[in-house]
Amino acid sequence: MRSRNLATSKYFIISLAATAGIAFVYSFVSEPPAAEAETPRNAQHIEETAPPAPSPQQQPESPAPLANLDRQNMGEGASVVMGDLSFEQVVALMQKHHGADLDTALGQIDLINALLSYVRHQYPDNWREMMTEFLEAAFPGMATELVQLADNHLEYEEWRRLGASDLLQLDPEERMEVLMKHRAEIFGKEVAEELWQHQIRDYKTQKAIDNLAAESNRPLDERLEEFSTLVHQEYPEDVMRNQSMALGDSFANKFLAATQDELRDMSPHERRETIARTRRSLGYNERAIENLARLDRTRDRRWEAGETYMQTRQEITSNYEGEERQRRLNEARRNLLGAEADIIRQEEEAGYFRYQQERTYGLH
Repeated sequence: MRSRNLATSKYFIISLAATAGIAFVYSFVSEPPAAEAETPRNAQHIEETAPPAPSPQQQPESPAPLANLDRQNMGEGASVVMGDLSFEQVVALMQKHHGADLDTALGQIDLINALLSYVRHQYPDNWREMMTEFLEAAFPGMATELVQLADNHLEYEEWRRLGASDLLQLDPEERMEVLMKHRAEIFGKEVAEELWQHQIRDYKTQKAIDNLAAESNRPLDERLEEFSTLVHQEYPEDVMRNQSMALGDSFANKFLAATQDELRDMSPHERRETIARTRRSLGYNERAIENLARLDRTRDRRWEAGETYMQTRQEITSNYEGEERQRRLNEARRNLLGAEADIIRQEEEAGYFRYQQERTYGLH
């Protein structure tokens, strides 16, 4: 066993994430988010910055227990561990923050992602050896399984690196098929489906969205019920509840965006009822539905004023020139568009005419 001295780095940040209501996990070094096709990190975890590397030179007499580490409160749910960390303390942190999650492939890959980031950064010349040593020290009963998963992950990383440009040339369906085929070959079908379960779920949802517009021969309510059933089956209730806070990318907005041709053909009353029914079916609560209906009515008034302005603008540009044209356009914008008048003027000077665009009902 190599000798292990205290680390030279002086701190270790722990994000408690108490207000988010989710488990927290540490990561050995900060790095940018993984690409969609990379081996995923556990979706239930958030990252924290790294513990420093132990210097493998001298065995400390007695590593300080984690409970005795000096922590300084940094505010906003974070704290800093002051002082040096030994090899044993890093192992203890691995056990503390990952040990309870190793019964799933997602929990295991989360540990491996964190560990690989750490050893690659701290031990560039022998990071594979150090990875194995940390795993054997922290989880001796699972070390063989974890090392094998890490090797599979590294093989997949290399395959992705070499084939990235080719994958980009494929359409989404072909790309997903190729990705899942190679993931199954490397990790095994069951593990691959667990590791990428959220991507598979989102792909199925997006594919259903893409089919909505193409199936306009089917009644809209029938397609809404089918899509709602899929979404409620695939996504947990907390996702359905919380999506109302992310209006730009909700399931209801995706459905509305895909069925605009039909919404445009409806009467105003029928359209309002359909939009409310869509939001209700796809997870919005009654308060959100009421608030959004109020926003839709404001949008209706704005678009009505905008369409009136465009008609007036056409008359002005057809009958006047020069300063008189500009004076009348400014007056029309002030009278019809109110607070938006100056913004619309700037858009027109840039060649953009907002109210000539096709409206997307329920969204803008």
